[in-house]
Amino acid sequence: MQKFLVGCLIVVVVLVGVGGTAGYFFFIKPAWEFAGGVQEFVQEYAELNEQVERQDGFSPPEDGSITNEQFQRFLVAQRDMRQAMEGELGDLEQRFESMQEQIDEEQRDANIGELFTAYQGLGELLIEAKRVQVEALNRYNFSLQEYLYVRNQIYRALGQEVAVASFGDQAPQMRDYQVPDEVVEMVSSHREELMEGYAFAWFGI
Repeated sequence: MQKFLVGCLIVVVVLVGVGGTAGYFFFIKPAWEFAGGVQEFVQEYAELNEQVERQDGFSPPEDGSITNEQFQRFLVAQRDMRQAMEGELGDLEQRFESMQEQIDEEQRDANIGELFTAYQGLGELLIEAKRVQVEALNRYNFSLQEYLYVRNQIYRALGQEVAVASFGDQAPQMRDYQVPDEVVEMVSSHREELMEGYAFAWFGI
C-alpha cells in the first residue's frame, strides 16, 4: 500500500502542473487526504499488533510442517473471525472483483480516480478486521508470527497464493516454505471451509 501511495502522489504532482487550480480541487486535495489516511492506518495497525499477548519469538520448522494442534487452533480462530466480520469482507471482495473485471475488459490500468475510489473506506474495514484478528490470536494463544506461518502454509497447501504483508514494527519477515505432503493431506478435507476465510489472507490478515 505504501508503494501505491508514492505512485499516486507522483501522478498528482504531474497533474497539478497541467491542471492549475482545478488540479488542486480534483486531485491534490483528495490525494493528501488519502496520504494522511494511510499514515493513520499504518500507525493504528501497528498499535493493534502490539496488543497481541504472545510476543515471544516463533521459529518456523525448516521442513515447513504444521502440527494438527496448530491447524485446529487456526480453524477455530478463523471461525470466530468470520462470524465477527460476517458480510463485510464479502461485500468488499465483490466490490474489488467488479472493478477489476471492468479494468480487465477494457485492457487498461486503473486511472488515479478509480484508485482513490477503490481504496476509499478500505482502511476502516481492515482495521476492524485486524481488531478481530488480534482478539482471535489472544483467545487461541497465537503469536502473530506463528499465526501467519500457519496461515500461509495452509493456503499454500490448498494451492492458493497468500498475502504476507503486514504493517508496523511487529510485521514478521516471512519466507516461502515447502509444504509437506502431510500438511496437504491434513488440510485438503477442510478446503471449503478454509476458502470461506481466504479474504483475510488476501488482505494480509
